[in-house]
Amino acid sequence: MNDRQMHILSLRNTDVDGAIRRCCGNEQLYVDCLRAFLEDQSIGELNRAVKSKAWDDAFTAAHAIKGLAGNMGFVPLMHAASQLVIIIRGGRVSELEDSMENINSCYRDINDAINDFLDAEH
Repeated sequence: MNDRQMHILSLRNTDVDGAIRRCCGNEQLYVDCLRAFLEDQSIGELNRAVKSKAWDDAFTAAHAIKGLAGNMGFVPLMHAASQLVIIIRGGRVSELEDSMENINSCYRDINDAINDFLDAEH
């Protein structure tokens, strides 16, 4: 992992050092996990569940995103997912719209960062 790549992720408030520690210090494993994150379907599952008012499924997807984001060091996404989990758990449906906008924005931002990170590999 080069300095430019680290800078790209740090601009998105990503805790790269912590995430690499959770990968037992294996930078290549972390990079492989970044690639795998781009294929993750949790955000789509969350959006479908919220749209159809399937709150148990929405909770499960939001909780999965929270855990994945936390492990990967995606701090803003983890916080957005944590807030959404609290809202869903509390049945505070009237607060969902802003929270969903936030989590989708954070998700797009980290996806853009990962793509920029991967482009900077060469």
